[in-house]
Amino acid sequence: MSLPLGRPCMGSLRRNASPVLRSFSTSGAKLQDVPPDSPLYIRLPMPPQTEEKKRERVRGFLPVPREIFARKDGERKLDPEYLKKTAPEPRLEKTGSVERQWKASLANSRRQGLEEGLNELWKRHSRDTTTRDARSRARFWENHRLAVAPEREDDRATRGTTLDSLLDTKVYADPDRFSRADRSRDKVLALQNAKREARRDALMELYISASNFITTESELREAIETTFSEDHFTKKSQEAQRWGAANAWGIHGPPPSVASMLAVSTRASTRLVDDQSEWHLSTKRQKRIAEEFTGGKMEQ
Repeated sequence: MSLPLGRPCMGSLRRNASPVLRSFSTSGAKLQDVPPDSPLYIRLPMPPQTEEKKRERVRGFLPVPREIFARKDGERKLDPEYLKKTAPEPRLEKTGSVERQWKASLANSRRQGLEEGLNELWKRHSRDTTTRDARSRARFWENHRLAVAPEREDDRATRGTTLDSLLDTKVYADPDRFSRADRSRDKVLALQNAKREARRDALMELYISASNFITTESELREAIETTFSEDHFTKKSQEAQRWGAANAWGIHGPPPSVASMLAVSTRASTRLVDDQSEWHLSTKRQKRIAEEFTGGKMEQ
């Protein structure tokens, strides 16, 4: 079967055709050379052009207008005496040469222009002042009318609900303020009394313990000789009726452990006889009773 002459063979096209690079990007062919840092890398619709008309820039600045009529005595410039002092008339007669008459006519024209200008400026000043005062007064009464006007119906129907308790901003006195003040006063007095009693007890204990203080060198030397003598623990053991004790542990007993102290405090000891703990508790109880009777601290 012969192929048409006008159409080439597909095989020859595959063999002779050069590879074609297909672009899968949505951008056009013109954007292939646009770098990623360019704002044209991603095509976005352009916003409509604004119709705002910018004011023309005026270079320089205008000076502040001078206040022609002062607030204190502004009307004095309308007085004829002011015009006479500002532009006095010539003392000589107006007769003379043509040049002198021409200068006199110019002076009269300037004098007349000054008078007419001051009058017109005063009229403008009065008109501006009256207009400004009227506008200010109308604005004040309009604001006053809006301030005292009742709430509109649509505003009342659409505004949020506000509790009356939130609108009431008055500060009410606490009805329990006197009782709280009495409780606070009693608490402060109790703390002060406790501090006073603790200080008194500390002073009394210091006074009682002062009888055993070492104050001289001879007493210090004697205490050192007695404490560090070779038979010190032997004498102490005889006084405490603990025969054969040769050290501090033998006289005072071993130091209590944490478990023993917890057992004594909670009364959960499993020992049948605990002479040391009972003696200690009995000593503390008797000392506390004696302090209650005497009203002062007892010596250890």
